[in-house]
Amino acid sequence: MKDRLELAGIGAIAGLCLWSLFELLPDVVEEGFLLLALTVGASVFFSVLMALVGPERPLRAILPSLALGGLTGLLALWSGLRFQTVDGFFDAGHPLMALFVIALVGAPFAAATLEDRAGWRDYARLFDSAWGIFIRYVAGWLFAGLIFVVLLLSDELLKLVGIRIIDDLLDIDWLRYTLVGAVFGLGVATVHELREYVSPVLVHRLLRMLLPLVLLVVIVFIGALPFRGLSDLFGKLSTAGVLMAVAFAGVTLITAAIDRDDENASEMKLMTFSARIMSLLIPVLVGRAIYAVWIRIAAYGWTPQRGMAAYTAVFLIGYVGWYLWSVLSGAQGWQGRLRQSNLYMALVVWGGAVLWLTPLAHVEALSVRSQVARFEAGTVKAAELPLYEMAHDWGRVGEAGLAKIETMADAPLKERIVAAREAKSVWQFKTVARAENDTALRAKLTNRIKILPEGEGHTSVFEAMERGTLMALERHCPEGTEPSCAIVMLGAGADAVFSGDALLVAQEQPRVWTLRLQSGQYYLQQALAYDAAGRERAVPENLFEQVTAGAFELKPKIRNVLGVGDLSIIPYN
Repeated sequence: MKDRLELAGIGAIAGLCLWSLFELLPDVVEEGFLLLALTVGASVFFSVLMALVGPERPLRAILPSLALGGLTGLLALWSGLRFQTVDGFFDAGHPLMALFVIALVGAPFAAATLEDRAGWRDYARLFDSAWGIFIRYVAGWLFAGLIFVVLLLSDELLKLVGIRIIDDLLDIDWLRYTLVGAVFGLGVATVHELREYVSPVLVHRLLRMLLPLVLLVVIVFIGALPFRGLSDLFGKLSTAGVLMAVAFAGVTLITAAIDRDDENASEMKLMTFSARIMSLLIPVLVGRAIYAVWIRIAAYGWTPQRGMAAYTAVFLIGYVGWYLWSVLSGAQGWQGRLRQSNLYMALVVWGGAVLWLTPLAHVEALSVRSQVARFEAGTVKAAELPLYEMAHDWGRVGEAGLAKIETMADAPLKERIVAAREAKSVWQFKTVARAENDTALRAKLTNRIKILPEGEGHTSVFEAMERGTLMALERHCPEGTEPSCAIVMLGAGADAVFSGDALLVAQEQPRVWTLRLQSGQYYLQQALAYDAAGRERAVPENLFEQVTAGAFELKPKIRNVLGVGDLSIIPYN
């Protein structure tokens, strides 16, 4: 009972302090980055404290919690100064991920060290500490969520008889924060008291059952690679991101299978065999992920996202090396070697997360240097430069790089840079840029395409084309032999519904397309040709020359069709 009261009290204090940081401190501390450091430091301090208390007394848990909270607060301040605003820090995302890793990996090491001074080197102790924290946190949040569901249902019930006391109390911000913290602490304490019944063993068993299934999927994936490749393999998802996620999932499943020691490890031959094979296949996934990242960097230069992907790949290489050595060094003791590799790599990952938040790993500066160098070398088109990202997402160095590009830019690019700075969102900027590109494309097509009959206006036709149609016309009507296409306006015929329809005739290939007007926009569709006997025929090789020479007529049917000799070319519905 004492533990429950202690953790509930710590949770209540944590909730009240966080409410003060979010609601009161901004009125006292005007410097945004100092407020950021205090908020991050306090959040990590209380999170680690709640993770440590239970197995340890509160007074013993305070020091390591302060250490991790102070470290993350200072690193948040240091890395935050890269950006013009605190919002830029949060929008970047990757500093928050690094801070999360520092707290996530650091807490089990702190817990193991509190149990025994040399506990941070004891894999079994670290394993138990990490999974114990995980179970307590999950159960604590589930309990807090359940309590709030009960409160909301109780509130609705009391409202039926005109009593709104629960609703009124929950509307008080500081009380709501305090209540969440207290309930979470109570849940964590209860789970710790019942640790003999609520243990990570169930989670380990469930994860082990997934290992053969994931292994099978990985084998099928690797077997299919030679026939498919990585191009568009995962649709809109990042290829490297998916491969790295699967690699990390494989590491997690292997860790669950080998458990804390040989006594608790899985004894099923299927599981041990799957763990060994997965250890040998993870390098294939990591290798393909590195290749995918490198292809993107080589084609488009560095960005913060690609920088973080490459940085993550470095640590995966470490896992790959340790796992290969552990498995290939012999069947005797391979699980013990894997456990030690997990311990060493956890320390390396923690150190890497700290390094990421220092100037030694300033990914925005790397990205700016890359993009400016590509522009200076002329290897990137102005339309492909990440102007909005440099102006809004890449911090102070991004703005400096944008200013450098501006000194070398022509007038249209300078206008795009101004638009990037003024845009409120990347969607707004890309919408404006896309409209400008479409306008330029319409101007190009005006010179490449002849409109027939003579006297038909270019502007009304091209203005009624959306981006997909314009790009299709650009492909079918290349530069160099202007006009390379002809558009024949068909007129209404007997039905006014078809008054805007036209046919596109290309010079390069004997083919005709319908330009169908629907809801004020032209769309490219198929067209068919028939001879006088009504049989479908291929169009003649010299169709373009005949049409541009005026050797055609418009034949009135239900709709007008294009007549060339004995052929009638009919727009396809």
